[in-house]
Amino acid sequence: MKTTVFTPVMPEQRRRRSPLGVLSAALAYAGGEALAAFRRNGLMSAAAVTTIMVTLLPVGGAVALAANLRLMTTILERQVQVVAYLRDGISPQERDRLSAQVRALPGVRRVEFVGRDQALVRLQDALGERVSLRDVIETNPLPDSLEVALVNPREARPVADAVRQIGGVEDVAFGAQAVDRLLAVTGLLRTGGVAAGLLLGGVALIIIMNTIRLTIIGRRQEIEIMQLVGASPWYVRSPFMLEGVLQGLVATALAALVLIPGYILLLARARDVVPFLPLVHAPDLLPTLVVSLGLGGMLVGMSGSLLALRRFLHT
Repeated sequence: MKTTVFTPVMPEQRRRRSPLGVLSAALAYAGGEALAAFRRNGLMSAAAVTTIMVTLLPVGGAVALAANLRLMTTILERQVQVVAYLRDGISPQERDRLSAQVRALPGVRRVEFVGRDQALVRLQDALGERVSLRDVIETNPLPDSLEVALVNPREARPVADAVRQIGGVEDVAFGAQAVDRLLAVTGLLRTGGVAAGLLLGGVALIIIMNTIRLTIIGRRQEIEIMQLVGASPWYVRSPFMLEGVLQGLVATALAALVLIPGYILLLARARDVVPFLPLVHAPDLLPTLVVSLGLGGMLVGMSGSLLALRRFLHT
């Protein structure tokens, strides 16, 4: 009788996981733990979300206000121009030469010729029906002119001085005092807006981080148990960090539910009261605003959790 010998087959050595697999598994674990903790600690999570939302509302309002102020100052600065009044009797060829010379000056964005008849029509449009210039004057006293648009309104004075030196130019006007005041006001608005934004953002960051710190302190026993069973510091940190991100996302969504209809309503009311005021359209502002607040909320939530955990993790 033939005996069959069975040779045992040893199991293959377990393959090591790739770094990507390890990372995905860690993220899946941390995400699951974060969602579970968010539901399990409902009261503390609600407190953190409410605080972040209430803090994001004035930040979002300040960002919207700053965007509209920036648009207004940009439009006002673009309206700054130098007007060169030409000598009477200048020929079309000489006028074209003057336009080319002015256009070649540094700081000049555009040069437009305005004939005396066109200037008279503009003046009549500005006066409206209250005054008829034809009843007041017999001949057109206005000269031909070149309207010079600038790259930077701060270049108005040097451009005006350069245009004044060109032959064929009778006079130059650019409203020196008005330009200086405008630049001072726009500079103040920009500086004040940045300072207010930094101050408001700093206060919001402190409030949010302290709120998250309180929620984590309330769960110190959970952290101590994880450390006792040998969990690594990042194993402990990751669920709390993702929970902070989740809190920031939920708070941003709630803040957006207030900011979006609020801005649309205020925009409609403002256009009824001051229709001439340039305002940023809702589609141009709100998507960027919500995304920025979302990223900020997630970053603050994660950072708050990370900083609060330093009290318990000493590595």
